[in-house]
Amino acid sequence: MTQRKRSSPEDDLSNSSDSELESPQLENDDDLKTHYYITPKTNSTDSSFENVYCRVTSQPKQPQKNTTPFLSLLDGNESSENVSRRFELYNQVWANQSDKIQSILNNANDELFKDLIQFVNLENLQQLSVGYVQLTTNTANNLRILQEFYQYIQRKSDYDYKLITLNSKHFTYNIKATLREVVKQFYDTCQIVEEMHRLNYDLDAIDDWFDEERLYNSRLVLVLEDTNLINNQLLNQLLKILSSYVGKWPLKIVMGLSCETVSSWINGNLTNELRIGIEGHKFKSNDNKSLGYIILNNLFLTPELTPENPLLINSTLSTIILNRFENSNNSIDALIAEIKLCYMIYFYRSPLSILIAEENPQPQELYADGLRKLSSFKKYIELKLHQGDRSVKDLLNNDKSVIKLFNESRSNFRKFKLAVMNAINIIYQLHPNKPKQKFELYKLLINHKLLNSKYLYESVKNLSKLSDSVLGKVLIGLTDNCTEILDGISDNHLIQLIKGLGELSDLRGVSDKLQNYFDNSILTTPLEYMVFHEVFSMDGGLIQEKFTKPPLATIERGLDNYETYLANPLIENSVEQPLMPPTLTHLFKLYKEAPTTINLYDFYQAFKSTLDEKELSLQLSTNEDWEKLTYAWFVQNCHELMLMGILQQKPKGDFLEKAIWKGI
Repeated sequence: MTQRKRSSPEDDLSNSSDSELESPQLENDDDLKTHYYITPKTNSTDSSFENVYCRVTSQPKQPQKNTTPFLSLLDGNESSENVSRRFELYNQVWANQSDKIQSILNNANDELFKDLIQFVNLENLQQLSVGYVQLTTNTANNLRILQEFYQYIQRKSDYDYKLITLNSKHFTYNIKATLREVVKQFYDTCQIVEEMHRLNYDLDAIDDWFDEERLYNSRLVLVLEDTNLINNQLLNQLLKILSSYVGKWPLKIVMGLSCETVSSWINGNLTNELRIGIEGHKFKSNDNKSLGYIILNNLFLTPELTPENPLLINSTLSTIILNRFENSNNSIDALIAEIKLCYMIYFYRSPLSILIAEENPQPQELYADGLRKLSSFKKYIELKLHQGDRSVKDLLNNDKSVIKLFNESRSNFRKFKLAVMNAINIIYQLHPNKPKQKFELYKLLINHKLLNSKYLYESVKNLSKLSDSVLGKVLIGLTDNCTEILDGISDNHLIQLIKGLGELSDLRGVSDKLQNYFDNSILTTPLEYMVFHEVFSMDGGLIQEKFTKPPLATIERGLDNYETYLANPLIENSVEQPLMPPTLTHLFKLYKEAPTTINLYDFYQAFKSTLDEKELSLQLSTNEDWEKLTYAWFVQNCHELMLMGILQQKPKGDFLEKAIWKGI
């Protein structure tokens, strides 16, 4: 049996049979996709549901369609104008934040793009010129960076850039399919008609075009987007073929790589012959982690509290955002989507969000009552009661007093945010190496873990161990990014710190000044202790619970603790006889102790035994039959539990069954 000789990758093109001419060809971008987007067909005619709805409700015309995706809150009492206003506020705030994000992303890789343009413009007639761009480990971020580069190079007018982009799906079949895609994109870029007498994978067509046009100001840029996923054999074949055109085309190859080191990838994927014939240039994009922190700092760690940037993020949400960003492969797209979702949840769920846009909102009973329902307001009232403050009654009954307190709290939040941002900037500058990002410091401070932390203690303590030159640099930049006065709000502790540092005769005394600065009542006051913090901070959507309680938990608490509804002075003073617990609570307690399947007769007997005939008979007429009465109560209570979805009757047999509700 003869052994078949194995051909080298470089011989695959020359030895390929004519049958390979019929190899599959990528017709469009939908080929080899793992998912597709379906766009539903729109129809101008009325839907059958709307027609049936009008007939059932006897309406002469269909109800007006609401273009606002937000719903009316406060039990449906929120006006449509205020609902639309909430939606407008969301769009306004997010548009401002989105512009900041886009500005950061647009300028994030400017240095990289400038270096790439300089590389593309270089003349090279001796070797194949390849630029290795070390990207991040996140595919979505890499594609976004390359798309920004495509837009950047199209705006440049130094040369006439012919751009060809390939990715792993173009290296699926064989080298002819890859070359076919190169020629196709070149024809599309140059807007020329494909010659019928040529093979559609013949690169000589590109060579002839450059010979005929003699364009010395043109550059052909071939970008391999996800080089790590490309078949190595086909990649080496492509590079070997392109190296034969060195000196004939003004060709530059840009490879996008996701690897720890470029040299290790080259040694492991390119042949020795190719490595000798390639002139390589290394480039590196910005780290996604640092870019993510820049976005977080610019969105949330600014000192102003304005209608365009009106919200802080509380301790819970700051922890969630930071953990998800660090554990999601530092995905910028995922971070942006998460931030947008936080704003959407806040404005969608909070009817009081419209108050943040008005400096002095007019008293409205609906929103004043909403402010009174907040847990922070209840704690504030309890504190005032403990202090014997006489303003409690006025706050509970007068809407103007509540709105006045809300305006005062807005001013307090401005002071709080200014002091917190200044403190973070100072703590960030204390350490010469800056091991922690500002948003990490914000998370620790808002969680009450920074001022007493080991990090801050050692940062202040180690100042005395620094050399005079290093300590001088630290002190010079200590308050660079701080703001003393903003919109009439002043940070008095910062002003005193700056004054104290200026009066120092010995730099070693800076630790005492910093200790006095951090002894600040504003910094030590938790955000959750401030009244109306639910309105001025985002917590990920928990604010809805203050208005709409979960039905299951509410039913459970009501059936278990009937005293919360019945044992109050209004009811106790209106009846002469002592209050008795509802019979439904007796049955519910038995229900919780019962198995999944309940015998109807045993259930009734247990229920009857829990009732005190002597106590109940005092409130009943003497001619009532106790057996009939208890059975009537039992049937009525079982029916109520069925209506609430807690209990259901089995189709066969004298048995009841616990329903699908969980947690009971």
